[in-house]
Amino acid sequence: MNIKLSNIKFPDDLSNNGFDNLIIKKENIDRTKLEPIINFIELWFDKTSSYNKSVTSYNLKHIVERQIEISVSNGELIAAMIACNYRYKKAGINAYFKVSLDALPRQKFK
Repeated sequence: MNIKLSNIKFPDDLSNNGFDNLIIKKENIDRTKLEPIINFIELWFDKTSSYNKSVTSYNLKHIVERQIEISVSNGELIAAMIACNYRYKKAGINAYFKVSLDALPRQKFK
C-alpha cells in the first residue's frame, strides 16, 4: 500500500455508517483500520468509466469483510475506496462507485 492516509481528505458527512446527516452525532472513520481494506481493493477491484449500480458500498463491505475476516463498516469501505481514488456517487448513506468486480473469482466471493 503506497497510499498516505494522513493526506487524504474524506467528505465531512462521512462516518462509520456511511454518509450521514450532519445533525446526527457521528463516529469518525478510524484510519488505522483502512490498510487491509485498501489492500483487498487494490488486489481485486478495477476502475471503470461508469458507475456500477448493481452494488452499493454496503454490498462491497460485505464482500471485503468476508475475505479479510475482520469487521468492516460501510463508512470504512467508502473511505478506503476514496483513498484508492475511486469516483463515487452518494446513494443515501451508501455510495455507488466506478468499479468492476470482474476480477473476483465468483466461487470464492459469494
